[in-house]
Amino acid sequence: MAATNPAFAWLRCDKEDVDDCASFLRGHKILTRSGSQFGADPRYVRVSMLDRDDAYDIFVKRLASLK
Repeated sequence: MAATNPAFAWLRCDKEDVDDCASFLRGHKILTRSGSQFGADPRYVRVSMLDRDDAYDIFVKRLASLK
């Protein structure tokens, strides 16, 4: 039996000066879908988890580098 993996992850931007998390992350070369496209607040983003391991590693490094 194969293990199941979620296709998407949801993130929330907690920075006070960020109103649109997708735009903020796009500025740091992280592509996401805005929560507003799914009826959620734009401070939320949906991230696809269906990619190669090396792309995921790059995503984690870029996310960790945010201040």
